[in-house]
Amino acid sequence: MTEILVRAEGLRKVYGKGRVAVDGLSFTLDRGESLAVVGESGSGKTTVARMLLGLETPTAGTIDVCGRPRTGRAGSAERRRRAREIQMVFQDPYSSLDPLQRVGDVVETALALHFPLGRQQRRGRALELLEAVGLTGRHAAMLPRQLSGGQRQRVAIARAIAVEPRVLVLDEAVAALDVSVQAQILNLLSDIRERSGISYVFISHDLAVVHQISDTAIVMSGGRVVERGPTARLLSAPEEEDTRALLAAIPRPGWRPRRRPPAGTVPSTGLRPPG
Repeated sequence: MTEILVRAEGLRKVYGKGRVAVDGLSFTLDRGESLAVVGESGSGKTTVARMLLGLETPTAGTIDVCGRPRTGRAGSAERRRRAREIQMVFQDPYSSLDPLQRVGDVVETALALHFPLGRQQRRGRALELLEAVGLTGRHAAMLPRQLSGGQRQRVAIARAIAVEPRVLVLDEAVAALDVSVQAQILNLLSDIRERSGISYVFISHDLAVVHQISDTAIVMSGGRVVERGPTARLLSAPEEEDTRALLAAIPRPGWRPRRRPPAGTVPSTGLRPPG
């Protein structure tokens, strides 16, 4: 039976003197699903991510995560519980990491906040997590400035999955990386999802990236949803002008969207059956 981890109903966010950033957004996210929220700059997609994390409060509408509403202020215990449900990876890994904290300590700090582990257990688990994202014990002793952009993003992912969240929100998480590193990070995220059954909300402006990571997609423009559906269908047969414009903007020569799957078939997600 499908387990819905996130349910958003009628989300609306208004800033200042009537600037509407998000208007009437509704969606659900199932266990193990990867949902892309796609749009140009100013479309409202990052505001959606911030509302999911509780960094912004909706002007109207509701958000339920793991069956519980995200409403009101939360005390420290409630914040820790919420952090175990949903985590975020930001676009710029350097600004989201403490420049004075060594990489191993970054991951250990996340573990210390959520698990009653001794120092040696915590260090061992941190090294396991770094290895899981393609880093080594040598990297654990480094500062963020000593790493490449792709390596820093791997640290940010390790920190996020350290608390074993049910949902991971990725806000333009590969936009600052070059194409070859983007592919490595996307493959890493696919492997993590296959192993763990985690769900993703993937925020992006780039349909060339979205087609590699998401099962379904929402296209936003001016704060509203203009098209939604299976990612493969949106890429191969877009119905709305905004979606076609995003496809036309893909800068990579030679890229082609997936062909539309035969009628009655479901695009493979590569996920194991829920257990």
